[in-house]
Amino acid sequence: MKFFNQSPAEQIASVMRRVYDRGLTTATGGNISMLDENGDIWITPKGYDKGSLTHEDIVCVHPDGSFTGKHEPSSEIFFHRATYRARPDFRAVVHAHPVFCIAFSLTRTLPRVDLLPDTLSRCKNMRLSKYAMMGSPELGENMFAEFSKGADVVFLENHGVCVGGENLLVAYQLFETIEFSAKLDLLSRKLGEPRAVTGEQLTRWNAQKAPDYQPMIRHTVGEREQEIRAEMVQKLRRGCEHALLFGASGVCSARVDADSFLVTPEGMDNALLEENDLVLVRNFAAEAGKQPAAESALHAAIYKQHASIHAVFSAAPANVAAFASAKERFETSTVPESYYMLRSVPTRPMEDFLGDPGANAALFSEKTPVVLFENCRIVTTGASLFTALDRLEVAEATAASILVARDAGKVIFLSEGEIQALKTTFHLE
Repeated sequence: MKFFNQSPAEQIASVMRRVYDRGLTTATGGNISMLDENGDIWITPKGYDKGSLTHEDIVCVHPDGSFTGKHEPSSEIFFHRATYRARPDFRAVVHAHPVFCIAFSLTRTLPRVDLLPDTLSRCKNMRLSKYAMMGSPELGENMFAEFSKGADVVFLENHGVCVGGENLLVAYQLFETIEFSAKLDLLSRKLGEPRAVTGEQLTRWNAQKAPDYQPMIRHTVGEREQEIRAEMVQKLRRGCEHALLFGASGVCSARVDADSFLVTPEGMDNALLEENDLVLVRNFAAEAGKQPAAESALHAAIYKQHASIHAVFSAAPANVAAFASAKERFETSTVPESYYMLRSVPTRPMEDFLGDPGANAALFSEKTPVVLFENCRIVTTGASLFTALDRLEVAEATAASILVARDAGKVIFLSEGEIQALKTTFHLE
C-alpha cells in the first residue's frame, strides 16, 4: 500500500476524491487538511470541484497565515487551525456533509454506535458543537471547545461532521465509520428496538487475532496465484465503492489450491490494497512479514471443510447490519433471485463467530452458502470470488428492499409453494 509514500497534497487529493466518489459530500462541500512537521497546514481549496481535484490544487497555509498554491485555502481554515490547537495529537482533519450525519446534525442529536463492535470501538468520543456561521472564527472557537474535551468526532449543528486522527487514513476511516454508524442507527429503527453489543462481546471482539502462523520461508508467486491476487484487489475495490466493505472493515479471501488461500491483511485499508499486500496462507504458515486478518481463522476452516468453496467474504454492509442487530429474522424470500442466490440464511449469535472456527465452518454447505452472525458479520461463500461478492451484494440489496418496502405497505414474501417451485426448478434441494 503506497498511500503513506505520497506527499500531503497527494494524500489529501486522493482522500477527497474518495469522499466525493462515495457520495459523502457535494462538489464544493467539505474540506480536508493535514498538519506537517513544519507547522504548515495543507488544505483543500476554496470553492473548487472535489470531483476533479488533483494534488496541484491543494494549498499550503503557513503558520503566519500566508499561503502557497494556485487557489485560496478553504474558508474553514479557522476551524482546522482550532482543531489542531485543541488536539496536538491530530495530524489530519476531515470535514464534510454526508447525508446520514447531516440528519443528526439537523436534529442536533448523536447517533448510537453500539450496534456493531467496529463502530463501538472507533466512535467512542463524540461531541456536538454549537451552530456558528461557516468560515467564521466563532465556528473555530466552538470546534476548539469540543475537541479540547477529547472528542475525535464533532457533529456541527446544521452543518455536518468533523473528525481528526493521527494520520489522514485514520481520520478518513473514522469519517467513513461515523457516517455508517448514523445510517445503521436510522435503518435499525425500522426493525424495532435493536440489540446492542455488550461490553463483554466488545472485549472478546477486540481480542481477536489470526492463528499463530509460522513464517513462510520462501514463496514464489505462480501464474494462477497472480491472477487471483489481481481479481481480489479488483473485487475489494468494487466492494468498497458499493459500500459492501469499508476501508477498515471486512475481509476477503480466495483459495489458490488445496493447501493455500489468499486473504486480506490486518490493519490495512481494503480500498487501497495492492496485489502484493495480500497474504498467502499455506497449511499453518503465512508469508513472512505480513499479518493475515484476524477473521482468517474462519476462512481457513471453511476451506479445510469444503472443497467446493473457493472464496469467502465476511462483512457488515449497513442494511444487512440492521438485521444483524434486530430481533427480526433476515428473510430472503423476497424475489426469486434473492432466494436463488442466498437460500435461507441462518442467524447465529456473535459468540459463535468468536468461538470455534471449525464449528462455524460446519454451518456452511451448498444449501447454506450464507450465514448471518448477530451484531457483527454476514459471511458469504462461493465457487468463485464473483459468486461470493455477488451473494454479498444480493444480501445487501435484499435487506435494503425490505426496509424500503415497509414505507410502501405490508411486505409479502414468497409463499412456501413458490419457494418449493424455485427449489425444484433450479435443483436447490
